[in-house]
Amino acid sequence: MIGVILAAGKGSRLGNITKETPKSLLKLNKDITLLDYNLIMLEKLKVKEILIITGFESSKIEQHVLNKRNVKCIFNPFWDHCNVLGSFYMALPYIKDDFFFLHADTLVDFSIWNIIHKMKEEVILPFKRKTCGEEEMKVKHDSKGNLKAISKLINPNEADGEFIGIAKFNHSFIKYIKRFSDKLFKTGFLNLYMESVIQEAINEKIEIETLDIDKANFVEIDFLEDYELAKKLFSNTINN
Repeated sequence: MIGVILAAGKGSRLGNITKETPKSLLKLNKDITLLDYNLIMLEKLKVKEILIITGFESSKIEQHVLNKRNVKCIFNPFWDHCNVLGSFYMALPYIKDDFFFLHADTLVDFSIWNIIHKMKEEVILPFKRKTCGEEEMKVKHDSKGNLKAISKLINPNEADGEFIGIAKFNHSFIKYIKRFSDKLFKTGFLNLYMESVIQEAINEKIEIETLDIDKANFVEIDFLEDYELAKKLFSNTINN
């Protein structure tokens, strides 16, 4: 099992605090950054290798993890011209095992990592059952509980909740990621999320397992209020 962390974006919605600092290097407390938190989660799961996809101020992330033997940084030179799927595509040649997928700016309780680690399905997407707005990456299930759609464009009134931005994939799914990514990029549209690949898989009747995280904590840090909430929820939970 390996971990793939997306950390290429600029975090411009956080204003001046990310003007010269990658969002992933913002501090949760005096010792731990957002990136550190997720590295600790993966280390607790005993993953054998961690790939970090960098872009904005990549050298600062590379320096931050310089002394970690099992961490490799992969630079996406097109980080400012594509979205998450473009950055993840850079990692595909290096993924030789089952893997965890996560964003450096998304924090979730270790209990959820532990649950999906033990699950055997080919793809597992945790989500938070909640009332959503327009901005969230939403999920919708059919009457039998199977994942039917995943998109920001789902009508909030029809959504079952928010995909929390972490996932577990068996290595066998890589062939689909490659095929669907190539298909999507050939349209010339680069502003694509990993969820676009998941939707292509759903359209081809490939089963995608979801997990309701129930009352577990998670925060995706997009705005300053998210950052403050992350510090409140996670700054003292590193060793729990």
